Amino acid sequence: MFNNSPDTPVWQLWDTMIKLYSNRWITKNGNRPNELWIAQIASMTAAQVTAVCQECIKRCASGNSWPPDLAEFIELMAKCQGGILGLNARQIMAEYWRWRKSGKNAAEFLWQQPVLFQICTEMFCTGSQRNLTEKELEKLGSELLLEWERKVASGCPIPAVRAQLTAPVKSSGPTPAEELLARRRKPER
Repeated sequence: MFNNSPDTPVWQLWDTMIKLYSNRWITKNGNRPNELWIAQIASMTAAQVTAVCQECIKRCASGNSWPPDLAEFIELMAKCQGGILGLNARQIMAEYWRWRKSGKNAAEFLWQQPVLFQICTEMFCTGSQRNLTEKELEKLGSELLLEWERKVASGCPIPAVRAQLTAPVKSSGPTPAEELLARRRKPER
């Protein structure tokens, strides 16, 4: 059973959220944590709690003053701590910009983890097509990270970084089609 003492990390986080969001937190999540919230918060370290609180403050500073529900809280926690791949959104963005500033193509770049090749190249393609801002790129990176974590959790392997196939080298002579065309153009005698 849950320790109902106000000194527990669960209650400390709950009180912090009430101070940060006031009545909006209580309206959305209640004045006391339910079993799901307790299980989620109890599994967090002090550093993770601090990181999630900082993310909530960033959300408020960017204009999103509504408190997270449990699903959003779990997403914030994953963004801060890194899931089964041990990565978080900040690390994804740092690796993305390290790659982009290196001037190397994706296959030549030394990735910290193979999954970063998959995520960062997708971010580049989608970001270029949609002309995404840095915040939108970060959100895309988080979504791709969660997608890859789900794939890995279900047993899907992460493909190795592979070099792009080079175009075939054109032979010095005419192609069979060019030879056929030349024979057809020759006047018959």
